[in-house]
Amino acid sequence: MKLAQLTSPNLIMLDAVFDDRITAIEALTDKIDQAGKLTDRQVFLDAVLKREEEGPTALGEYLAVPHGKSEAVTEPVFACAFVKDELQWQGLDGDEPVNMIFLLAIPPAEAGSTHMEVLTTLTSSLVDDDFREQLLAARSQAEVMALFGADETENKEITSTQSPSSDAEPIAAAAMQEAQQEEPHNSKAYPLVLLVGCAIVFLLFAMM
Repeated sequence: MKLAQLTSPNLIMLDAVFDDRITAIEALTDKIDQAGKLTDRQVFLDAVLKREEEGPTALGEYLAVPHGKSEAVTEPVFACAFVKDELQWQGLDGDEPVNMIFLLAIPPAEAGSTHMEVLTTLTSSLVDDDFREQLLAARSQAEVMALFGADETENKEITSTQSPSSDAEPIAAAAMQEAQQEEPHNSKAYPLVLLVGCAIVFLLFAMM
């Protein structure tokens, strides 16, 4: 799953400034609502705030992933904010600083499947130091979408409508093989606190 499939440029906030985590959640909820992904903004917001009361959603590595499942959500989606000044967020050991906030909106029917797939994709991507730095350094929504895989998704769609080039196929295969060989090395940097935090999020959400 590409992160770009579940968001859009109008759901991305750069250099965001919030008074507190509730203000951040409300602003991101507004983004999702304005994108037409909610049938009732307040119902979804209430679901997110209820989830916030049940346990921490800061996962370490300056990342917070508030989320809510609600009948008011028309399809799985997330809005994100890259914070200009670090914001304190409820974590496993009390408040901790975050500078990346991803608000997930999930329909109840997909809470057990799409929700976990999104969280897995999100956290496995964001544990990479270089990837996080690139996101925080992005100066436009288009740059963020490209990092989320938008260009790759578009290229695949274009390629599927064209006849494959015999010269391009070996190059593409080699590039894919190289990426697959390099992938395990990135997994070594996976922070334990993120693993623990993500597991707790999964368990708490599944129990709702």
